[in-house]
Amino acid sequence: MALRKSGRKTTKVAKSAISKKSKKEDSTSSKSKAKSAAKKIQGNDSNKNDDEPPKSTKPPKYEKDPIYNRRYWLIKSEPCTRIDPKTGQDAKFSLRDLSEVKQEPWNGVRNYEAKNNLLTMAKGDICLFYHSNCSRPGIVGLARVATEQAKPDELQFDSKSPYFDPKAASSGLARWWCPDVEFLCILKRKITLNELKNDLAAQFGNLCLLNRGRLSVAPVSTEDFSNLMKLQASDSNEAGESGDADEFDCDVNGLAVFDEKLLQ
Repeated sequence: MALRKSGRKTTKVAKSAISKKSKKEDSTSSKSKAKSAAKKIQGNDSNKNDDEPPKSTKPPKYEKDPIYNRRYWLIKSEPCTRIDPKTGQDAKFSLRDLSEVKQEPWNGVRNYEAKNNLLTMAKGDICLFYHSNCSRPGIVGLARVATEQAKPDELQFDSKSPYFDPKAASSGLARWWCPDVEFLCILKRKITLNELKNDLAAQFGNLCLLNRGRLSVAPVSTEDFSNLMKLQASDSNEAGESGDADEFDCDVNGLAVFDEKLLQ
């Protein structure tokens, strides 16, 4: 899973506070390496654009939504403070943190299956935003893929990052890629892992969240996404509109609440 980053904001479980807002002494060289890294594409095709990522080595698990021509995903993040033992930085990155930036590179993912999912993402795809390191883990909101394609994950070139990759650094060629995502809305209520595993296991048994629990970036079928949206809207008591920080693990006052129009 990825952690998340950014000064007081930080990353998910594969995404760390060490991200872009970290003041790296070698930030300039890291950026130049990331640019040259983009040249490494499968097949080493020199006719490709420098910023073009490789193709996923696996076909998408699910077809696109036939109505909106997009796919759905689940991405995990850590809403509660967790100090990384290597860097001393806070890996926290909540849905609130995402709402406070225009868009955020979903960096720090170091699992090959999750990497393929990131490479498959396209602009306009919708992501279920999952809070993981809290007392009641669950889906709390929605994000949207904001870039046309993935770009080199700069953390792989940062020796001070827990996501540093010596092979990428020594070759100057990117091995890990990430798209940017942007905040869309909070749900009307949190859909907890516990209710999905226990009360709704029969209905959502195909969710990677339930059968591939450690995967930080996972595909979601159009049918499951639609049913999850119906679930969060039912018996919600307008939890999202109340701004309940305990419900969502972060302050959600003033944030956009789920509305069908946001998905159109």
